[in-house]
Amino acid sequence: MQDHNGPNEQQKDQAALWHAKRAGGSMSAADEIAFDAWLNSDRGNRLAFDQMRVLWAQVEAPARRASKAQAKVGLLKFLAIFTPKRTVAALACAATIALGVFVINPDIVVNARADIVSDNATVTDVKLPDGSVVRLAANSALATDFASGHRVVKLLRGQAFFDVTHRHGDSFDVHTKDANIRVVGTRFNVDYLSGSTIVAVQEGAVRVSSPAQMNDGVLLGPGQQVAIGNGFKKLEATDIGDVTPVLSWMQGRLSVRNVRVDDLITRLNNFSESRVMVLGDVANRTISGSFPTTDVSGSVETVAAAVDGTVVHTLPWLTVIY
Repeated sequence: MQDHNGPNEQQKDQAALWHAKRAGGSMSAADEIAFDAWLNSDRGNRLAFDQMRVLWAQVEAPARRASKAQAKVGLLKFLAIFTPKRTVAALACAATIALGVFVINPDIVVNARADIVSDNATVTDVKLPDGSVVRLAANSALATDFASGHRVVKLLRGQAFFDVTHRHGDSFDVHTKDANIRVVGTRFNVDYLSGSTIVAVQEGAVRVSSPAQMNDGVLLGPGQQVAIGNGFKKLEATDIGDVTPVLSWMQGRLSVRNVRVDDLITRLNNFSESRVMVLGDVANRTISGSFPTTDVSGSVETVAAAVDGTVVHTLPWLTVIY
């Protein structure tokens, strides 16, 4: 036996592969014999496997509760030990861990609160009771309140374009977790996909504020945009001029400029029945371009090639970029 204080990198790789096979229930009788022989042949092998079991325990329970946040913590701890040089073993175990998160549909709770939910493949046009029209992107969810003269919509998930009917000066309110948007009659886009809310105006004017500052906020006119929520500490209108790229999702494309790969993949996931994950530093690389939402797998390959990443189809319903 080798005399060392901890497992070496090869032993960690082997431990990841053995654990992935055991967790997936794919061990044959011959595999069990080979595993026992490997486990007992060196103290480092047993230490590596024990480390893997500890890491698995840290993410298995949160995965059962479909908690994305806790599962992400577990994956980050996993990646801290298994570096990019050992991606083959890391991806094998990461795929098994991720499966626990995706088996339970993370949108179930939100959908239960919604009045309108769009499917994963099409843009859905909905005429609201006041005559206004909303175009919902794929996999988006709305709750509405038009009782007693109210005109209130909650965008619970996804992206929507509103064409609001003017009605005697009555306001039309759109809420997300991060933003309150008030209008009279206008055309504007609300993007609530990747942890923040982005509002862009095509026609008319809207006032955007945070839930904590209902009476303040910023007034947006045509060709202006504001982002509010995660990572944006100050409400500040931005002149973007032509809003056509922002609205490209209605024509089956996502047009982006200098966005994080992880944010783009979050948007593409909305148009896919399966899931795509981004691991490692590839997630924070930036990318610009126009990507078809009708061919998500092709778009994923294009994204990976543009940022020097690698695509691995680990399971029929899970693809990993690293």
